[in-house]
Amino acid sequence: MGSHYPFGGEGVTAGSAPPPGFHYRGYLTLTNPTTYKDDNGDALPVEVDVDVLATVHRFLHVTKFQILGANYAYEVVVPIVEKDVVFGDLSDSKSLSLGDAFFEPIALCWNRSRWDATFTLGVYAPTGEYDSTKLASPGLGYWSGMLSLGGTVFFDDHRSLSLSAMTRTLMHTEQDETDITPGSEFVVEYGLGKEIGINDKLSIRPGICGTAYWQIEDDSDDNPATVDDERKEAFSLGAEMNFFWLPPKLLQLNVRVLREFGAKNTTQGSQVCLTLTKSW
Repeated sequence: MGSHYPFGGEGVTAGSAPPPGFHYRGYLTLTNPTTYKDDNGDALPVEVDVDVLATVHRFLHVTKFQILGANYAYEVVVPIVEKDVVFGDLSDSKSLSLGDAFFEPIALCWNRSRWDATFTLGVYAPTGEYDSTKLASPGLGYWSGMLSLGGTVFFDDHRSLSLSAMTRTLMHTEQDETDITPGSEFVVEYGLGKEIGINDKLSIRPGICGTAYWQIEDDSDDNPATVDDERKEAFSLGAEMNFFWLPPKLLQLNVRVLREFGAKNTTQGSQVCLTLTKSW
């Protein structure tokens, strides 16, 4: 049934939020699952070739207003999705279309000398077109609430060496047309990185990163693609490189490559994510 949260979009310093100001982050993500794994983690003998290209536009405002020592923030995320799906004898494609948008009215961001922490509450709305007979529907046909909680630890006074993790817990409403409520999900994104100053205008941050995903509740009923009590899980591991142009530009470019493994009851493949961030 898919998942609203595209795990793997964040890596090193995933548990940190930027300082007060307006921030735009654009994601260009290419995902290519080529295998479907069963409940035992074995590949099914069926042709799988999925190409998903997503351009995601994230608008974040971190305010100076504080609650419990944290800066209050809010954001809106708008995905534009293109899909080309082959699954067995079935195939479908959809050109660039609006996906399900994300609205986050509550975010608390703590920034300290040796650690950061983030707590957020948001909701995915079914703004994208959904058709239960179309494999490449850009929307999923249901609402999802998402709780995020994470942090970053810095091992030196310059905040150059970091270890971070961000958790996402998603809970869903009933899906349109199928009348099935997808089971809740839990995601962890993590990263270890080292920032290195190149000159007074540029720094880089190589790192390793990964994700872990579990469906933590059964679907309410069977559907054509899954069995209700066969829960999905998947993992990934990869590397990333971040380029940060210092003030006054305040511009970042990040490249992340992930390879999935250990999947059950879902597809498995690889992912490339290019991220551009501009702050004011």
